Amino acid sequence: MSTTFPFTYPRRWALTTGMKLIRWARRPAPTAETRRLKAARRQQARLREHAREQRVREQRERDIVRYLSQVRPFI
Repeated sequence: MSTTFPFTYPRRWALTTGMKLIRWARRPAPTAETRRLKAARRQQARLREHAREQRVREQRERDIVRYLSQVRPFI
């Protein structure tokens, strides 16, 4: 960095950031197909999460039943 122009770096940073923002604002609008794919991916993720929660719940119930079957005789 030069000591002659102390504000060069912040100006360059501001310009590159501004150019990135302009590029982002001018990006092509999402098509109906991309929106549909994104919604489908979101739905699949929700279904996977629900299935995972069910598996965890069933595993927990099995563990509780197994624990109680081993502990109950000693109560």
